Amino acid sequence: MKQRIITSFVCLVILFAVLAFFDTWLFNLVIAAIAALALYELLGAVHCRGILSLNLVCCLYGAAIPFIPHGMTSSLLAPLTAVYIFLLFLILLREHRRVSAQQIGFCFFVSLAVPFAMSTTVYLRQREGWPVALGLILVALSGAWMSDTGAYFTGRFLGRHKLAPEISPKKTVEGAIGGVVVCVVFTLLILWGYAAICGQFFGVRLAVHYGTLALIMPLVSVSGMLGDLSASVIKRQGGLKDYGTIFPGHGGIMDRFDSALFTMPTVFLLSHYLTIIGLAA
Repeated sequence: MKQRIITSFVCLVILFAVLAFFDTWLFNLVIAAIAALALYELLGAVHCRGILSLNLVCCLYGAAIPFIPHGMTSSLLAPLTAVYIFLLFLILLREHRRVSAQQIGFCFFVSLAVPFAMSTTVYLRQREGWPVALGLILVALSGAWMSDTGAYFTGRFLGRHKLAPEISPKKTVEGAIGGVVVCVVFTLLILWGYAAICGQFFGVRLAVHYGTLALIMPLVSVSGMLGDLSASVIKRQGGLKDYGTIFPGHGGIMDRFDSALFTMPTVFLLSHYLTIIGLAA
């Protein structure tokens, strides 16, 4: 527990440092690095770590996605993906004794899912501008991490009924409910603080629609839990305890961002149809 808390504190400091460069290309670079590392871990879960060409092609494709402007996805993404598919089939032909078609299919799936989920943060910045987009990203991260924290402590003290015993034996129904409640409360507090900081230090007045935020956060929280369980299925079937060791006490990139890979697209879609945060008149 002590190691988990220390690692969480260090990660929060790094997160704030990264968000300080949110409106620059450095943020795209960080997103690309996270996507590439997550893909590398996922390929390891299906025992493709030893095939250098496959790892290189998948990670490079994933790292390229955050640099494609939102308005140019149709003109750039289609030819890039066509070349990528061609290379995957070449790798299958060359390495058919070491890699199966099913593994290639999995690699293609995650190399689309992970980078696009991460790139919604960049798309939000392009669509909304930095003050609103950063607030929405905080909503997504809170939906992932506050749910996880709330579920952990609630399940530890009150958990009785297993949520998905064959996938994640320690998760409980009571923990999931506690995670949703903690997520809603802390997200409201985080956005209140964020709006106050924007007004006080940056002269940007934000209008946070707290009622809408409170209504959507259970959905965001549940989407994060689905992401966590989905990543756990892959991990368990691959015979892994953790995806990696980059975060002491927490595991790898996928162990920390599995929930966020679901909450970020959820917030991106919800914010397209609902006004969660806006600039005050």
